[in-house]
Amino acid sequence: MAEMWWQQIIPSLGPWLERAAVRWQAFQAKLPRLPIRWALLLSVVALAAIAFLIRCLHLFDSNHYYIVSPDSYFFHWLAGRVMAGQGPPADALSLANYHLHSGLAYPLGYLAEGVGSVFGLSSADALTLVAKVLSPVIGVVSAVLIYLFAARICNRRIGLLAALTWVVLLNPVVLGSAGFLDRDGLSLLLFMAGAFLFYLSGAWHIKLRGRDIGWLIAGVGVAVIEVLLYMEWSFVGVVLLLAVIAVYCVVRFVLGYLDRMESEPDIRRRLIAAIGTVNWRALAFIIVVNVVAAGLSFHQIPSWYRFASLIVGMRTGESTSEEQGLSVGDLTSYQLFFIPMVVALYVAWKKRAESNIFSSCWFIALLVLAIFSKRILLYAAPAACLLSGVGLAFLWDWAKQGLFHGLKRAGMVVLLFLALVLSFSLAASFEAVPGMSPDRGWQSALAYLRDETPKDSIIVSNWGWGYWILDLGQRTPLVDNGYYGYDSERLHDVGIAYYTADPAEAAQVLRKYGASYLVFSQLDLKIPLTIMGWANVGEVLTDFPADSLVVRCLNGEFESGGGLEVVYRSPPEPNAAPSSKANVVILRLTQT
Repeated sequence: MAEMWWQQIIPSLGPWLERAAVRWQAFQAKLPRLPIRWALLLSVVALAAIAFLIRCLHLFDSNHYYIVSPDSYFFHWLAGRVMAGQGPPADALSLANYHLHSGLAYPLGYLAEGVGSVFGLSSADALTLVAKVLSPVIGVVSAVLIYLFAARICNRRIGLLAALTWVVLLNPVVLGSAGFLDRDGLSLLLFMAGAFLFYLSGAWHIKLRGRDIGWLIAGVGVAVIEVLLYMEWSFVGVVLLLAVIAVYCVVRFVLGYLDRMESEPDIRRRLIAAIGTVNWRALAFIIVVNVVAAGLSFHQIPSWYRFASLIVGMRTGESTSEEQGLSVGDLTSYQLFFIPMVVALYVAWKKRAESNIFSSCWFIALLVLAIFSKRILLYAAPAACLLSGVGLAFLWDWAKQGLFHGLKRAGMVVLLFLALVLSFSLAASFEAVPGMSPDRGWQSALAYLRDETPKDSIIVSNWGWGYWILDLGQRTPLVDNGYYGYDSERLHDVGIAYYTADPAEAAQVLRKYGASYLVFSQLDLKIPLTIMGWANVGEVLTDFPADSLVVRCLNGEFESGGGLEVVYRSPPEPNAAPSSKANVVILRLTQT
């Protein structure tokens, strides 16, 4: 029956689609014709506007603070200190020195100072304004850069499709969202600029007194970008950029060698010809500069090793999710664009177009490295967009040919429409993911810490909320996501404070570290195995015991005792039942 149904419906759809296509062409013929340059300009402007809008959608959710991602609060806090003429305080752990490569903190602070001076805003208002605008602007600049590069190495249609992918793809949207103040957005812009510069330099032949210096200009340009990457993100960004460039050059050399296997019998000449297909002078210059820089920074090698160990997840039991290895589920961040990306990889293998080889090497190299740390996959996003542009263009050309071309083109339009809808939906709600941004209950609790506690107070909590306490609470967390750190001993004691049924035991943890306050949250109840695992008590449990201090406090069953007392309980949400559990509870140490 299904086969007969399709046999009936497809012939009836064909003529209808053909008539619809004729009507659409007639309608297009009546429209005023724009010069190609103006049409391209309007298309790029429209993409830029959509990119900015998508990255600001979450600002309309008043239930959550506008800054997203836990680390962004650290950089926002540091930007405030930059505006005040300060830097990081001297009491941070050496374990967290990599945080001193300050992401957006210094650009954010300096820009906020300038905006405040020009428009007469207070420091806080200027910082808020720039914090909301800076990351989306970086995202828009990145989209334009991807368009210009793809249009240069392929064509303008692929450039527009690649830029469209950047506009709506999940990872670029998140990294460019308003209030995302981590290093990734700026690092990714610098990263792609360095990779694009090296690729384009292969065709540069700038003469100075008869000598070709194009390779030298390119090498110096890439070296300057590496310096900026190092200042902004330590040596990791530099290493990843070098990895992409090196893999591309090796693959280009191997392909050049294989292409001459039949035409050139002499191995020596074959090798020389293959080397000629690689921009080897610029590569050699970049390698020499990096070797010299590493030699001058020899004393930093131990800290580099510690940080590299963190990146590849060599620490056991402490790694965050982004430091863990890549899983198949992580590839879902490419959404529906994964289909044209796979098509583009096939096209690259089949046709060996230089631009496709470059994009494929970039993507595959970082995909392999992401096996050790999934965060690295973020830096494959520009390559993914380039591949998507190539794949979408190929699929569109395929859709115009053969039977049912109208139906196939309609399918392409539906694919892009669904990708756009999915992107808008995710962008409007991703800050509500637990741990991304404090809701109203958390904001009220942080305001209490800021306004009602001594300035030198140390706050004990799950390390995931440490940067909220540091930035919005303006108090020192005992553990956080890296700046004050989270070593095994302190995590063990924090886990005990949550799990114990005896408040006196939790009070002893506070005294041990000179802390004055203990914070519990409903968010903590979502990760009981993690917290109890710190204390080595979660082997046979799947949730906090009913008599644990965290459960009793959030349920309203504990008020004081054992040297602790509840001093703050978050107000219930609007229209909540009177028996609703507290969102956040703060306890104070009453006996020193």
